[in-house]
Amino acid sequence: MKLRDDFVQELKSLVGQTNHQVSVSDGLRTIRCKVLQCDPLGAAISDLVLETGELATADIAKLETASKSLCGRVTYLLEPISPIEIDSTGCVVQMRSNPPHKDDNGLKYYELTLRQGGSVSLTRYEKQPANSRLPVPATLTHEVLSRLVEDFSIAVDEVLPS
Repeated sequence: MKLRDDFVQELKSLVGQTNHQVSVSDGLRTIRCKVLQCDPLGAAISDLVLETGELATADIAKLETASKSLCGRVTYLLEPISPIEIDSTGCVVQMRSNPPHKDDNGLKYYELTLRQGGSVSLTRYEKQPANSRLPVPATLTHEVLSRLVEDFSIAVDEVLPS
């Protein structure tokens, strides 16, 4: 898969560097994220997003089916992912860690969205007691990032007409 391979190659070129915006395209699809820190094995990132116009006409039923499939494939994160909200009006499916990671500081969880128009995205959040949730860096290995790019692309493929 060219998009995945190009993304991993871009990550490897950033080893030892901080605060870089990565954007790699292949045809109609672009994968992007902010790499906060990168080392030979992994990276701390914010907002991994696959953008494509291919989802422009996707209906909510197809997005829901693709989200369930995505949750079934993305079993390698810190917490399992499951769909939590389906917005038929906005044509968005939201998935989250279920259950989230709990510690003395509160909750941490992944949130994935699949939206018509279109994108597939992943963000890590932290919610401390009595505070609003805040995005926090997701520290992932290069292998996990590679798998996410591939699984995001598969989710888009599942929404496309046969």
